[in-house]
Amino acid sequence: MKKCLLALCMAPLLMQAAGIGVAVPFNIAERENIGYSDYDIQNTTYYYKPSTGLGFVFDTNVGKDSSFSYRVNLEYSYSKLDYASPSITSDLSKHKYSIINTFALSVYDDRTWRVWVAPRVIIQLESAEGGKDVRRFNTYGMGIAGVVGLNYRVSSKVALSLDLDYHGVAMLGGARLGSSNTYTLLDGSNKGPTARFYFLVKFGQESRDELVQPQAESMH
Repeated sequence: MKKCLLALCMAPLLMQAAGIGVAVPFNIAERENIGYSDYDIQNTTYYYKPSTGLGFVFDTNVGKDSSFSYRVNLEYSYSKLDYASPSITSDLSKHKYSIINTFALSVYDDRTWRVWVAPRVIIQLESAEGGKDVRRFNTYGMGIAGVVGLNYRVSSKVALSLDLDYHGVAMLGGARLGSSNTYTLLDGSNKGPTARFYFLVKFGQESRDELVQPQAESMH
């Protein structure tokens, strides 16, 4: 009961600083190492071209000086295969859907700039399809990333942000290869650096402290 009351008391304070926005991810370089349960098929490393996507974001610290924030992205991206090793005859492309949880700690913070570092927990679903060698594969994955980020407060209600991570995601799934109509089990990993750009808008109205402090500073 005490924990529930504390959560209810803290909720208005969190909402004063929280906000929503959009994110644009840029997958700089992405590599997948995949092994197949069918031993007649060689394990394959897939290298994807740089790609982008779109996401929707909730952040608990858009317009307030706070040392901690939680950010969650609901994100989609589309990628096309650059090449594979060993080589395959396939024009492979994939759709990736991700839930990205970021737990950020400030290393520098003032009224305008915030620099932070964070661990990141990633849950993803991929659906890929191609040509002759790889007709389709679907995977589910979970992994972690290390992140460094920067927030710029344009105003008390609007912030811009960018971050850069390097992620590693473990994947399980199935593939339909060649002329086969049955799925072959697969497992593997997805790794690479991703940059993200954000536009964030804060909920609610400014608190009394936020309104009074700029007025006090202008009087000095």
